[in-house]
Amino acid sequence: MKSKTVNLINCSTCRDQQYVVSNQKGKVHAEACKCFACESCQGTGRILEEDSDGISRIRECQCADFSKKLKLFNQAGIPGKFVHEGLDNYEANRHRTQKDALTRSRTFIKEFNQMKGHYSQGLIFMGDPGLGKTHLAVSIIKELILKHGVECKFVDFFELLRDIRHGYGEDISEGEFINPYVGVKVLVIDELAKGRNTDWELTVLDHFISTRYNDDDKVTLVTTNFKDKLEVGQEDNKKSALSNARYTLEEKIGPRIFSRLMEMCKKVHLQGKDFRQV
Repeated sequence: MKSKTVNLINCSTCRDQQYVVSNQKGKVHAEACKCFACESCQGTGRILEEDSDGISRIRECQCADFSKKLKLFNQAGIPGKFVHEGLDNYEANRHRTQKDALTRSRTFIKEFNQMKGHYSQGLIFMGDPGLGKTHLAVSIIKELILKHGVECKFVDFFELLRDIRHGYGEDISEGEFINPYVGVKVLVIDELAKGRNTDWELTVLDHFISTRYNDDDKVTLVTTNFKDKLEVGQEDNKKSALSNARYTLEEKIGPRIFSRLMEMCKKVHLQGKDFRQV
């Protein structure tokens, strides 16, 4: 009988990933582990070389790519509570739709990288609270950034609206808040349709979605507690309460925005019990 090869871990701090993550001021922060050391540049990121003519030139070290990934990660704005979340620790054993969502998340990353970033259709995770929608979306961009160096950002749209309102009092334009998100390669929009969805809120959302829609080089990942259609038995009672189950996503954000989202993203429906209450 052949013995199994055991992969020994040299660094117990980072488990040989060469970086560690922590929650700093409410955001996930990554930094090089103490075990990371580049013998080529001694950590400077630059190498001094002399060409055939005897002229000294400075070139970027290969380890600089690692530093760029950490910088992109720290600029992504991932909420601190997701510091340890990843695809490997997503609990997909509570419902078959969760297993499907996990598979589709991994497939998305694979296809995105196979197409060298020339991938325009994202995912919209739809379902009740507590099913791990944000966990999956965050896990996707973590891997895209740290393994593949893709520029990604996370935004809670409800919080963005709050920041814009606050900015009005300080003469800060909407664009200063919105522009960093509309131009990023991969964007996670969390908690879409949360809130009152006033005319002003929908106008901001329309600009947000339309800008990314018109640039087919951008990919959007969305999470929402609202579904694309009501379940059996809810139609007659949809006006009797204000719960998420009484309204469709289209009713919350309007047909124009909804139509564009459906073209931009593949639907991923999740069902099951709220893991926070299990």
